[in-house]
Amino acid sequence: MKVTINSFPRCGFGNRVLYYYNLRQEAHKRNCEFGCVAWGGHEFFEGDMLGLEVRGGNSLGFCLGEKFYTYNGLPTRDVFKLKEKPIFSETTCAIHFRGTDFHQWNPNAVLGFDYYYDSIQEVKDAVDTFILFTDDQGLSSITATSEYLSSQDINFTVASAENYINDFSFMSECDYIISSPSTFCICAGFIGKKKKIIHSKNWVEDRANRNDKFWVDLLNGGNDDYSIWRLL
Repeated sequence: MKVTINSFPRCGFGNRVLYYYNLRQEAHKRNCEFGCVAWGGHEFFEGDMLGLEVRGGNSLGFCLGEKFYTYNGLPTRDVFKLKEKPIFSETTCAIHFRGTDFHQWNPNAVLGFDYYYDSIQEVKDAVDTFILFTDDQGLSSITATSEYLSSQDINFTVASAENYINDFSFMSECDYIISSPSTFCICAGFIGKKKKIIHSKNWVEDRANRNDKFWVDLLNGGNDDYSIWRLL
C-alpha cells in the first residue's frame, strides 16, 4: 500500500511544501510508503523526497493548512532539511510582507504598518539585525518599516527577492519571524531553526472566527513544529 501525489496544481512554493507535507503525514499515519511526482523545489531538500513511483497508489487530493495539524505525528524538520542554508553569527529577525495577488485574494491579508511596528517593538532589544522579505516592493508597509528602522538607527537589510530559495533559506534560519499570512513564510517558520514567531492578532482571530481550520488550530496552541510566540 502507498499514498501518492500524482500531480501538482499551479501554486506557489509554500503551497507545494504544505501539500507535500500532508502526503508524508498521511503515509506516516497509515504506516505505508509514499510516492510523489517531481515538484518545483523538492531538489533543494536532502534525502529521498519522491519515494516510490506514483502508479498504483492512493492519490491524495490537494490540501493545504487545513490538514497541517490533523495527524501531528511526523515532525516537519525530519521531512524538510535544506541542502544549503546560511549560518548567522548574530540574532536575526525576518520580517515578511506579502502583497501582489493578496490584494485580490483577501485585502485583509496585506498587513499594515501598525502590526509591523508593534512587532518590532516586541523584539528589537533582543535582535541584532532585521531582514525584510517581500514579493511587492511597492507596499506602503515595507516603505514605512524601512523608514522607521532607518530613523531609529536599527540594523536591517532588504532581501533581493531575485531567488526565492535564497529568501526561503535565510528566513528558515532566523531566530524570530514577524510573519504574514503567506504559506511561503509559514513554511519557513517550521523548517530549519526553531523560531519565535509573531502573527497578527486581527488576522488570526478573524480567520479563526470564520472557522478556517489552520488558524483555529494555531490559535489553540499549534504544535511543537509551529506555534505562535506573540499575537500582536
